[in-house]
Amino acid sequence: MDRRYKVKHYRSRIYNPIRGKIIRAALALAGAALLFALGWFAYEPLMAKINSANKEIIEQNPVSKPEPEKKPETPPLDFIDKETLAVTVPEEKLYNAADYYLFLKSLDKEVTAVVIDMKTAGGTVTYKSKQVSVNDYGTASENAVDLESRIKTARSLGLDVIARIYAFEDSTAPYKSYDMAIRYESEEGVLWLDDSVDNGGKPWLNPYSDTAQKYVLDIVCDAVDFAVDAVILDGVRFPDAYGMDYAYFGAAAETLERGEALSQFVQRIYSATVTSETDLLLAYDGFEVISGGDIYGGSPAAFKCDGLAPTIDLNDFVGKKMGDMNYKVLPEDVTELAGEIYEALGYATDIKVFPTITCAGLEKSQLKTLKSVLSEKGAFGFVLVYDEVFFGDAPEEEKPEGGESAPESSSQQQPQNPYTPPESSSSAPESVPETPSDENSESSSESSSESSESSSWSGGPIVLGGD
Repeated sequence: MDRRYKVKHYRSRIYNPIRGKIIRAALALAGAALLFALGWFAYEPLMAKINSANKEIIEQNPVSKPEPEKKPETPPLDFIDKETLAVTVPEEKLYNAADYYLFLKSLDKEVTAVVIDMKTAGGTVTYKSKQVSVNDYGTASENAVDLESRIKTARSLGLDVIARIYAFEDSTAPYKSYDMAIRYESEEGVLWLDDSVDNGGKPWLNPYSDTAQKYVLDIVCDAVDFAVDAVILDGVRFPDAYGMDYAYFGAAAETLERGEALSQFVQRIYSATVTSETDLLLAYDGFEVISGGDIYGGSPAAFKCDGLAPTIDLNDFVGKKMGDMNYKVLPEDVTELAGEIYEALGYATDIKVFPTITCAGLEKSQLKTLKSVLSEKGAFGFVLVYDEVFFGDAPEEEKPEGGESAPESSSQQQPQNPYTPPESSSSAPESVPETPSDENSESSSESSSESSESSSWSGGPIVLGGD
């Protein structure tokens, strides 16, 4: 008997189990399709209602409101892109906190920056350095200052800070390490001097010396650590003086030209500053370049840096015929002379030029004209070399509390030329720039311990407009 079908009395029909399963599956599929369709058509209106409800909740509760999108602020200009007028700080003012403060306060409103010598043309290091080389050679002034404190004072008055560092023009460090110095006739020779002892002859650092280059680099690294806005690297030159035929620069001088040696050194300094916020400005004597001198081994305008800072002293061009320039006296209107000087320096239009102007011997009207002409030619700023006669006398002002007593001497006493090299000369260590992390506490203790006596003020207000 066929057992596939059971006889079941259900509403007078025979029940087939396979057909029942098919019907149930079809009904399930139809239900799912119906739910999908309902969800599809109900999604948009349902989400609209939900969003509307959320919006009402947010508007009723101000704490939950998202912050409005802020437009990005305009980033501050890099130093090299600003229009800058800087004044050099006299060394004696730098060493005394009270005089330094009054000097900054006396600056004309046009002044936007100050230039602080970290290493002077005489080779004195003016600040407290953590560099091993500076401490080993003992080249810091006995009155060395807390430079971080000086920088903060300047910036509190709205002034940018430029550090000036003299490289090979240095009559202090050669006495400390003969490895760095130009020698007389040979490597075993005594120190070479740029004049006779009776005439005040001075030694120089040797631009070919790796020890000398590292020593200067150490001080530049300090400037970067102090986050100064720019470094003016000056004294990047060879001497041009009495007895050059007897100057011995080492074996490297036989294969490497002077200009190339200086160029490689500046490239080395630039590599130390290029990743920082500190711009590198290369200073050199504008008159020397125009007159065809060879202390740079060619034009320093080709050296790698962020900008050029030629020193311009109008009085250098008086009584000397160079090309179209032939001035027997300094003219009252220096418009023509200023234009000829700038053109003779031969800068490309994309070069950033930041001239250093010697104010001694000028009238204020001449300075004003000089600045105007150089600006029209492309200069983005100026450094004015402070001259007490030019800037006049300062009014008496109340000094900040805790002013330092003025030091007896503003620079380290220069030792006499020994004429014989030491038994063993030291070598400068590798540059290890350090961040002055404890300078704030040092600055506070220095300020609290300074003498409260007032020191005499001999500076003057910087007045740039008018005659």
